[in-house]
Amino acid sequence: MPVVKAASGVFARSRRRLSASSSVTWNRCSRDWFLTRRMGMQVPAHPEMILGHVIEEGVIRLLMHRIPNDPSIADIDALSVWLLKMVTKATEEAMADLRKRWKNHIWTAEERDIEEIDDERVSTMLENGVKMQIEVAKQCLQAGGGPHLEAFRRDGDPFGTPAPCWDEQPANPGEPAGRTAGDGWAAAGEPCTLWEAWEIARPWMKDPRVDAAQRLYHPERWAAGELDVAHRWSGNVEIVDIKANKGKYKNLSGVATQLRFYQWLWYCTRTHEGRTPSRVEEGAVTALKSWHMADAFLHEADLIPADELDAEGKKLRELHQKMTAAGISDLCLDADSPSEDGLLPCPHCHGHSTCDYPRAGAGEHPMHSLLSDTSGMNPVGPPFAPIGELPSRVNIRGRLHGHWGPLPNHFGEGVCGAAVTAGEKTAVIEEMGVGLHPNISDSNGDVVISGAAPGQWRGMVRFYLDSRSEIFSADDAGDLEVTRLGLVPTRANVAGMVVSRGATSGVGVNGRQWSMSIAHIWDGTGLVEVVAFGRGRSESFDALRVGNEIRLVAAELGWREGIAQLRIDPRNTRLTVESKPPSEAS
Repeated sequence: MPVVKAASGVFARSRRRLSASSSVTWNRCSRDWFLTRRMGMQVPAHPEMILGHVIEEGVIRLLMHRIPNDPSIADIDALSVWLLKMVTKATEEAMADLRKRWKNHIWTAEERDIEEIDDERVSTMLENGVKMQIEVAKQCLQAGGGPHLEAFRRDGDPFGTPAPCWDEQPANPGEPAGRTAGDGWAAAGEPCTLWEAWEIARPWMKDPRVDAAQRLYHPERWAAGELDVAHRWSGNVEIVDIKANKGKYKNLSGVATQLRFYQWLWYCTRTHEGRTPSRVEEGAVTALKSWHMADAFLHEADLIPADELDAEGKKLRELHQKMTAAGISDLCLDADSPSEDGLLPCPHCHGHSTCDYPRAGAGEHPMHSLLSDTSGMNPVGPPFAPIGELPSRVNIRGRLHGHWGPLPNHFGEGVCGAAVTAGEKTAVIEEMGVGLHPNISDSNGDVVISGAAPGQWRGMVRFYLDSRSEIFSADDAGDLEVTRLGLVPTRANVAGMVVSRGATSGVGVNGRQWSMSIAHIWDGTGLVEVVAFGRGRSESFDALRVGNEIRLVAAELGWREGIAQLRIDPRNTRLTVESKPPSEAS
C-alpha cells in the first residue's frame, strides 16, 4: 500500500506491534501467538509456505512490465497474448527462486521437498494473476481511464507512492518518486488508449527492488501492515491480497479479518506525517478482495462501515494492550473455566505450556513431538542453571548520575539512560526501547529501581527499564528488598534441546547489512531464545539442528520485548553440542 518511511529501532523490530496476521493468530490461539510472535519461535518450512512468497513476487514482477506502444496491441485480446508470452520465462525464474529459498532455509519439514511443486502449478498461478489484472485494465478502459487520466498525461503517476514499473526508478518509502509523463500518453482530451489504461490501472504493489519495509505504520506506532496490492485508478481504493492457494469452497474468515485490518489502517494513516503527498485524491477504501492464484477465485470481504472505523480502532487498541501485557503463565491454563484435564479450552491447542497447533502443515506438531523427547535427557547440574530459573527482574539501589540521551543504543534507536553507582560498582541503566521509561531523566541522587531487567552488552553491566520498571527516591522505597550491584547475574549457563531454528538478515534503516541466527532451547523447565548476531554466528552455531542437545557457557543475558534472551558473545560464550537429532544419530 502507499507507504511511509520505515520505522527504526523498537518499532521496526517489535514483536508486540499489532499486524493483520498477528491478530488472526491471537484470535485462533493466544498461546500460539505468544510462542511464535512474542518469543519468535519458528516452524519448519514446507514448500507451500515458500511458494506463497514466490508467487506473490512473481505476479508483481509480471505486472510491472510496460506494454509496447505498438499498434498491433490494439485490444484486450492482443494485450493478453503479449503478457502471457512472458509467463514462460517468469515460471523459470520463479522455480529457480523456489529452489534457492528452500536450499537456504535453515529448517525444513521432514519428508517434504521443494520438487513437489512443478512448473505447471507455478505457471498456472502466474497466468491467473496476469488475467485478473487484465480484467482490471479492461474496467479502466471501459471507464475512459478514470478520473486521473489527465493527471497521468501531464506528469506521469500522480500518487505519492507510485505503482512500481520496470521502466521507472523505484520509489523508497516516504521519498518523492520524481515521476514524469514520458512517452506514450495521448494528448489532453483524447479518448483513453489501451496502453494508457494498462498504465493507469497498474496498482501499487510491493516493489521487489526496494529493500526497506514497505508498510504503513499507525501514527502512534503500535500497529502496522504490509499488504500486497492497492488499486487506485477509479478515484477510490480497492485493497487486494494475493494468495497462492484455492479460494473456492474454503472458509475465508481469516482472510476477511486480515483485509478489514488493512482497511482500518488505511483510514487512520491518511494524514500520517511520513507519507509523500499525492497530486490527486486517492479516495476511500471501497472494496476488500483476495486473489487466489490456484483457481483464479476472487473473494470479496465485507467492509467495516465508515461510521464504525473509529470504534474498530478502539477495539484493536484494547487487543494490542492485552497482547502487550500477556505472559506465558497467563496463557497456559484458564483458571476460570478449565476443561476436565485442566487444559485451556481451545479448539486448536492441547498443550500444557506450548501450542501443538499444526501451523507447519498436516501432521506437523513441532513443539510436542520434541518436548516429549526431553524426558529422556539427563539432568545437568552446576554450573548449568534451569532455564525456568534464569535471572529475571531485580530491584537495585544506588546513586543516579550522568544522564544522557536520547542517544542510539545497539539497535540504533534513540533512548535515554544514566549511570547508577553503589559503592565501587557502577552500571548503566537505559530504556528498553524509545519512550518505554521517559522518567529516567527526571530522577537524580539516591534511588531504588524496581523491576529492572539485568543484562550485559559488550562486557558492560546494563539494566533495561520498561513500563514494568519504577524509580523511587531512597526515602520512598521503604523496605523494598534489593540486590547488590556486584551480585546481579548478567551471564548464564544453560543446557537443553534445540526445539526451533531460524535465521534472518536484511538492510537496516542506516543502510547497513545485518544478520542473526536464532535457536530456541527447552530443558523441561522453560524455554529461552538464543541469538547470534553478525560475528557471533560461528560455524558451530549456524550448524545447530532441531533435536540437538547443547550446552552454553557464559551467554550474555539480554532482553527483547520484556522477555529474557541469551546472546552469543563471540569472545566468551562457549557452545558444546552433546548429541545429534535422532534422525541424524543413526
